[in-house]
Order: sequence, then C-alpha cells, then structure tokens
Amino acid sequence: MHGADPRRPFRPVYDPQADHGPKRDPRPGEVALQDIGLDPFARLTLVLLRSHFQTFAVPESQGWLIALRCATAQVGPDAAGALCYDLLGVVQTLRSSRTTPIAFNAESCPCCRDWLTPAERQIMQMIAALRHNHQGRARTLAQLLCDGAPDSQLLAVTETYLRRNAPDFAHGAAYSPA
Repeated sequence: MHGADPRRPFRPVYDPQADHGPKRDPRPGEVALQDIGLDPFARLTLVLLRSHFQTFAVPESQGWLIALRCATAQVGPDAAGALCYDLLGVVQTLRSSRTTPIAFNAESCPCCRDWLTPAERQIMQMIAALRHNHQGRARTLAQLLCDGAPDSQLLAVTETYLRRNAPDFAHGAAYSPA
C-alpha cells in the first residue's frame, strides 16, 4: 500500500483523555507558535490544517465542520468553502505522499495549540517558502514531508491553495518541477 494508513493518516500527539493542565513543556522537536511569527493568513492556515488533520485522526470529531466555521468567521461565507476545499487538497496530497502518520497538535487543546510539532513546522515553513518564491527550500521541505520521496504534487497543490487564497502570494512564482 502506498501512503499512510488511510484509517489513521494523522496522529494527535496528545491524549485527549489525559489532563495535562493549562500549560505544558514542549515535547521533543516542538517549537513555540509565538517563536515562528506566523502572519494572520499563515495562522489561519495552521488552524484549518489542524482541524482537517483531526477529521482524519478522529472522524467523529467532525473537524471539517470546525474548519468551515473558523474559515467562515475569518474570510466570510462566500470564500470559506473554497478556502477549506483548497487546503483539503494539500491535506489529501500529504496523506497519499507519506508512509508515516503526521503528528499534530490539536487546535482545540488550549495548551497544545501553542506548540508546533516538527511536521507542522515543516508544513508552515514550506508554505512560507512558496509564498516568498524560495523554490529550493520549498522543494527540500516537501521532500522531507513526503518521507524522502519526491514531492509527489505537494508543491503544485500547495501553490494552487496559495494562488487562490493567500493575499500576498507572488503570482509569477509558479512552481516548476526540477
């Protein structure tokens, strides 16, 4: 089988049943959200990604509805559906490109959402690299995210998401495979 286990392609790194309090220390490899300086679009992207990841990790959570509500609150009802759909394309491409699950922190957990897992950090760095036309860096991060395999459409799908939704995307910076 190619790609991650379709039943559990994403893995939350916390136990939702465990009480770890309002604050916690970082787990190995995690970075504080405040230290990476996400702009409002990138922060919204992270929130929506985590909601979509939650949908696949715990289907009964209906994370996609949370994503749609959040997007509607941020960009309005006319743009929310397309924004979520375009980002779901990125999530689906990640699912089919990886052989291992993506560890993520749930946005619904008050203390976990303040930390980025290594995979979340790589995703956000890849998006930032594409937004700033740093193709080499984006390609390297995509390969890491795809478990060392060629990016398998991840950059092209992510660029489509950015072209349609990012307010400052350099439209002339189209991804071109090496």
